[in-house]
Amino acid sequence: MQIPMTIQAGLWGWLAASSLLLGAAIGFLVTLPQKVVASVMAYGSGVLIAALCFGQIPDAERIGGLWPTLGGLLAGGVVFVVASQFIERLEMHHRSKDGGAMVALLIAVGAFLDGIPESLGLGLGLLDSGQVSVMMLVAIFLANLPEGLASAAGLRAEKRRGWLVFGLWGAIVLLSGLAAMAGPGLFADVQPNWLAFALGFSAGAVLCMLVDTLIPDAFETTHAWTGLITLAGFMTAFMIDHLV
Repeated sequence: MQIPMTIQAGLWGWLAASSLLLGAAIGFLVTLPQKVVASVMAYGSGVLIAALCFGQIPDAERIGGLWPTLGGLLAGGVVFVVASQFIERLEMHHRSKDGGAMVALLIAVGAFLDGIPESLGLGLGLLDSGQVSVMMLVAIFLANLPEGLASAAGLRAEKRRGWLVFGLWGAIVLLSGLAAMAGPGLFADVQPNWLAFALGFSAGAVLCMLVDTLIPDAFETTHAWTGLITLAGFMTAFMIDHLV
């Protein structure tokens, strides 16, 4: 019995997002050097950049042409930046007033904002080729790990209880799987140009997330090494693309 594609997308999405929960467990239970966390951020960023350049963006252009892909890239970037700025202002407001659980909730919302385009792209890739992109799967897994780790460590420092930390990140993993299911669930019967737009939208949002969030956070700790670590991730994904 063949598993429906929507369910397959959800399972792959949950697998990719499970590193958020793994990172949260490590961050809450173990104290890791900040350089280790930052290095994983930079490495995961390089893998994600390669996954977009060699996989998702060329696939979008092949499916629907140049202009729908460019339109999706621009729309995804604009939506991510606007939404990210809104969440950041809310977080700063509540941190200055009362902090606590509201800040933790907004951190989780921000993580989900990062994860939506990643998971959507994973599901759309399955819709396009009938099989999941190994490179994209590895990239999302590696990029999610330090995010869950760093946020959980911060919540632990604020003396938050374990049920809050793992409840939040468990919910994000669940929602990420649902976002992956939305790919084949919503775009199975659309015209190729709209599918290309959706793939471009996902890629544009992820690229802005990398430049606005992951890479700057990594650079604060790894400094001059950030470029080489990111390059190592890029080279790893390039190798996977040629071997798989």
